[in-house]
Amino acid sequence: MSALLPVYPRLDLDLVRANGVYMYTSDGRQILDLYGAHAVCPLGHAHPELAETLSNAYRTLDFYSNSLHMAVQERAANAVLGGSEHLAYVHFVNSGTEANESALHLARKLTGRKTVITLDSSFHGRTLGALSVTGLGGYRGRIPLDVPAHWCRTFTLGQEDLSSIDETVAGVMIEAIVSLGGLYVPDAAWLQRVEARCREVGAFFIFDEVQGGVGRTGTWYAHEAFGVKPDMVTLAKSLGAGFPVGAMVCTKAIGDRVGSGELGTTFGGGPMACAMVEAVANIIRRDGLMTRVLEIEARIRAGLAGIPGVEVRGKGCLLGVETPVSANTVRDALLARDIMVGTSSHPRTLRLLAPYILQDEHVDRFVTTLKEVIGV
Repeated sequence: MSALLPVYPRLDLDLVRANGVYMYTSDGRQILDLYGAHAVCPLGHAHPELAETLSNAYRTLDFYSNSLHMAVQERAANAVLGGSEHLAYVHFVNSGTEANESALHLARKLTGRKTVITLDSSFHGRTLGALSVTGLGGYRGRIPLDVPAHWCRTFTLGQEDLSSIDETVAGVMIEAIVSLGGLYVPDAAWLQRVEARCREVGAFFIFDEVQGGVGRTGTWYAHEAFGVKPDMVTLAKSLGAGFPVGAMVCTKAIGDRVGSGELGTTFGGGPMACAMVEAVANIIRRDGLMTRVLEIEARIRAGLAGIPGVEVRGKGCLLGVETPVSANTVRDALLARDIMVGTSSHPRTLRLLAPYILQDEHVDRFVTTLKEVIGV
């Protein structure tokens, strides 16, 4: 009997190690990882530079609280900002849900309003605040307490009527690409209308880039591709390449209004986490991996083009592949052939959250095997 609380449905695999784009099991299997450990490993597994970075960080300064100045935090913050034209401050936390909690807190505190609007297909995390603004009913229904109904309203991706964004709204939180909800990409013109409406009523415009950020969609910040300038952006997943870290990034106008003690965390922004953030950002930029993720996307789209019942959605290495049959069935068949992919809330859509270092041979293997599985 396992001592682990049984809250996770686990695949029947005993994982013992991982390296590059492959995972290895106790029974000798080598599995191509196109799920990227749930979008956490942009540089693949056991990247030698990251291993050295983490080892050096532990030997140099393993941990101290945020009560002291540490140069590595400043370097990591600048790496996260990445020369953004409008974002100016970074608050490090431990996860994506904590980053979203920070954004929700500031939106409500600085506006004096309570209501937050999100997409009805969104997922923002499992802590109480983030869960209460999650649109997907199967998750939101898990809230253990009665959260006031007016604290969250939802609308549909692309909805024409934006009148629900009114003077009672603290913020509108949008996933850069709706991931768990089926890998749907917002229309840029629609996002620009949402941003304009937020400006009109004094609500904050918040981009949840927990999965879509850190270069995964071909730009460092996913919002850069849509021609919008969010007031706050949340990041996690790929940010530390396996080391737990998240970040809430905001404009100078917001940051200048935040005082000591408004937000806080013990482990967030620790020196090892920040060393990893800095290294991950530097490697992605140095190795041209934001260009590479678009090449990977293009090759997958080309390989699956014209197949009846198959649709590719998303961007870069945040892709959904809709197939004519159940995604769970396809996922299991691919895994039986040693390829790992994920699923989403859409019953026929696979999720590909692959490392940015995939080679053409890996992409071609996936395309060929998927065709075999769906009988093309």
